[in-house]
Amino acid sequence: MISSASVIPLKQSQGPELEITNDIVVGKDVLDLITGAMYVDPLSIYREYVQNSADAIQEATNFGLYVGKRAAKVEIKVDPKLREITIRDTGIGVAQNDFIARLTAVGASKKRGTELRGFRGVGRLSGLGYCQELIFRSRTKGDRKVSELIWDGKKLKDLLRSEAQVDLPAAIKAIAKTRLLSQDGYPDHFFEVQLRSVARVQNDVLLNEEEIYSYLS
Repeated sequence: MISSASVIPLKQSQGPELEITNDIVVGKDVLDLITGAMYVDPLSIYREYVQNSADAIQEATNFGLYVGKRAAKVEIKVDPKLREITIRDTGIGVAQNDFIARLTAVGASKKRGTELRGFRGVGRLSGLGYCQELIFRSRTKGDRKVSELIWDGKKLKDLLRSEAQVDLPAAIKAIAKTRLLSQDGYPDHFFEVQLRSVARVQNDVLLNEEEIYSYLS
């Protein structure tokens, strides 16, 4: 039998609450989750990119960028010979001075709390699990150059297989590169996603126009 004198009140047995002072590590394996595990159905990448295009067009509409006969549009081009997919919209685009910060951010979308569709800030990388190169290009009205960001899918796979302990920011810097392009041939405001060397999955469904059309419908 335990006497009441031997019982220590719970509050007395606990130490004070302290702030965590250790560095918080977010590892490279997060990239594996958002480029593969979250998107089991390959065709879901089309949903993610078209959804982003719809948001960009909505923002462009709000800013009055469509005047006269100019119409908003989303184009999807599939090239089975080159094994490439290109999805381009004539939405508001991403400004050059904000391009790198926005497109290398993970889980930090500016859409949260708005009426726009995407809000988690991870869907744009969904295609990286299904191609060798994932490329983003964009400009906003007034930009003199087109911004480009290239994600290397092969480097990503090599990095994930390695035993190196790499945090998320370092991993992104290791697999992504950027440059500026001439505006020649590009719309004055747009966003484009290109997947190069697309993987053969589920009877090559990613390059099957009928399956893509059916899925998006």
